[in-house]
Amino acid sequence: MRNMALLSVCGWDGESTGQPGESNLCLFPNFTLGAPHLLPSANKLSSSHLRNTGPPPPEHGTTTLAFKYADGVAVATDSRSSAGNLVCSPDSRKAFLVHSHLLATTSGSSADCHFFRRALSRECRLYQVRNGYMPSVKGAAKMLSVLMMPFRGTDVCAAVTLCGWDRDGPCICYVYNDGTRLCSDILSVGSGSPFAYSIIDQGYKPGMKEEEARQLARRAVCHAGRRDAYSGGLVDVYWVREGGCEMDPREDLSQLYERVKEEEKKMIMTVCNSSPLLNSD
Repeated sequence: MRNMALLSVCGWDGESTGQPGESNLCLFPNFTLGAPHLLPSANKLSSSHLRNTGPPPPEHGTTTLAFKYADGVAVATDSRSSAGNLVCSPDSRKAFLVHSHLLATTSGSSADCHFFRRALSRECRLYQVRNGYMPSVKGAAKMLSVLMMPFRGTDVCAAVTLCGWDRDGPCICYVYNDGTRLCSDILSVGSGSPFAYSIIDQGYKPGMKEEEARQLARRAVCHAGRRDAYSGGLVDVYWVREGGCEMDPREDLSQLYERVKEEEKKMIMTVCNSSPLLNSD
C-alpha cells in the first residue's frame, strides 16, 4: 500500500533495483507538464496545435530595449503589466539582476519570466562555485536556452534579454522560450518594440556617449508607450558598465513624453532658424 501511494504521488518505483548510495541526480531533469495526451507530439508543433479554435491570444504587452554605447550597455523598459485588455499593474519591474554584472529584461508571462530568472541565477551561482568565476554573457544565454528547451511546444511564454559585462566587454543576448538565442548590438522586445526600433534606428550611433544614450533610450520607450496600448506606466533606464549595474530614477511616461515633444519642437525650430535656405525670402 505504501509503495502504491509513493508511486501515485511521486512516481517512485518501489521495485527499483538501484543500490543504496547510487546518485540519480540530473542537472536538467525532464519535467512532466501534465498528461501526455494533452501535449502535441514532437512532429506536430505548429501554431494550429498550440491553441484551441477561436481568436488568437492577446498580446503580452511590454517594451524593453538595450543597445551598446561607449561605456557599456544602455537598457530601458516600461512598467505596465497587462492581462488581456486589463492593466493589472502600472509600476511593475521588468529588469532584474542575475548577478552584479548581468541584467535580464523580461517579456511575456510574468510568472514564467520570474521562474527562468531564478533558475538562471541559481545556475550562474553554481557555475561560479565550480569554476571560481561567473559565466560569460553568452555562456549564461546558453544555460538559459538549455533550461527553456524542455518547455518547447507548451504554453510557457518568456523572452529574456541578457545585458552584461564580462571579460570580452559589453554583450547583449536574446533568449526565447523555444531555446532560440541571438546576440546583437541593438535589441528591442515586446509589443512596443516596432515603435522603439523606429526611434533607435533613427538616432543610434556606435560609440555614443552616455547622455546621448540616455536621451535615445528615454525617447524610444516614450514613443512606444504612446503608440502601443499594452505599454506605458513608468520609464526605467539601467546602465551596465565594467563596475556593475546602475539605475536612473524612474520617470512617469506621460510627463516624460510631453518634455520629449517640447525638446523636439525646440530642436526643429533651432534647425529652421539656422538654415539660410529656410530664412531666405
